[in-house]
Amino acid sequence: MIRLLILFCLLGTTAHAHNKSISFSDWLWNGRDIEVLFTVPARDITLLPQTAQSESLEAALSAHLRTSFELRQINTSCTLTQPFTARPARVGYIRMEGVYRCLSENAALEVDNNVFFDVIRSHVHLARIQIGPRRTMQGQEVLFTTNERTFSLNPMSPQELSPRQNFFEALARYFRLGVEHIATGVDHLAFVLCLVLLATSVRQLLILVSGFTLGHSLTLVLSALGLVAPDPNVVEAVIGGSIAALAAEGILTRAGLMPRAGLIAAGLIYAIAGLSIIFTSPLPLAGWAGFMLFAVSYGFAIRSDADRRAVAPVITTAFGLFHGFGFAGLLHDVGLPDGQILSGLLGFNLGVEFGQLIFIFVILLPLRMLLHDLRSPKVSWSDILASILTGYGVFLFVQRGLL
Repeated sequence: MIRLLILFCLLGTTAHAHNKSISFSDWLWNGRDIEVLFTVPARDITLLPQTAQSESLEAALSAHLRTSFELRQINTSCTLTQPFTARPARVGYIRMEGVYRCLSENAALEVDNNVFFDVIRSHVHLARIQIGPRRTMQGQEVLFTTNERTFSLNPMSPQELSPRQNFFEALARYFRLGVEHIATGVDHLAFVLCLVLLATSVRQLLILVSGFTLGHSLTLVLSALGLVAPDPNVVEAVIGGSIAALAAEGILTRAGLMPRAGLIAAGLIYAIAGLSIIFTSPLPLAGWAGFMLFAVSYGFAIRSDADRRAVAPVITTAFGLFHGFGFAGLLHDVGLPDGQILSGLLGFNLGVEFGQLIFIFVILLPLRMLLHDLRSPKVSWSDILASILTGYGVFLFVQRGLL
């Protein structure tokens, strides 16, 4: 058991979860020349194989762009006439600008964008394209993902979309983004697995999932619209703590360790808060105090299985509020489509819900039934899995709270 916990925590160090991998590019297509300005998180560049052989992150990114980004016209690659060079960027980001020369200013342009997708599966790239001195409807914003790396643009025949077409195009694009986000969000999937392990019936599972959905849908909309802006460090720490709390709840209740476990958890949080002084934690002291108060209250609120059933919908809804803020982080970085905010929000939320339901009913419920069939008086595979999830949640909480 200890070995499994250690292994899972080590694996967690490579999970990006909400340290989202998002890059941007701004293009200016003027005549035969196309200027491309890439903006990339510095932490992502450290994962590139070119980094080990390069003298700087800028050099590593330049080498990566030359091999992973291609513009073509009439089956002929455009020439990089001005190599990628560094430009001023905000803290934590690297900006590189290059100029491509193509065959014609009128021929259709084909784009192959493999920037970071082979290194980080959850990577998202947003390209903003301007043709000549004025923006056109077609290709103004292009969203590249692991499954959508190519794009074609014909400057001579811009596709003027009707409001109805724009609505459904944005809906479909952000739906795919929502599905990919939940599919690569390890911490969200771990929390959903906790819900499956916590529920004693399909009916209770639907209640818990509905509460979680209600919570994260509400804060996703409020945060994406800029109406609420909580401290992201607190949000990320709570998401990790929510996994640990729900995963450990069933084991501790059956062992009769509640509410003592809540007091112990509060003591551990107090110790971690002390370490935060050494590690210059990003969390405010009020955040640590809130975590301790919650741990004690949570422990005293759940003393039996009956208490668990009564409190679980409230707890999952409350945790859902914080997960919604986490979901909204991606929309803050990518942005919502101009004039199509409603369709973007609706599509993204529907994508998250669709991916979540597929994960539950296609993967998790069959897994739980299998674990139930494999159980024995000596071994509870559900408890082993819950223990692993507890270790993973504690790891995320400490990592995000201290670093």
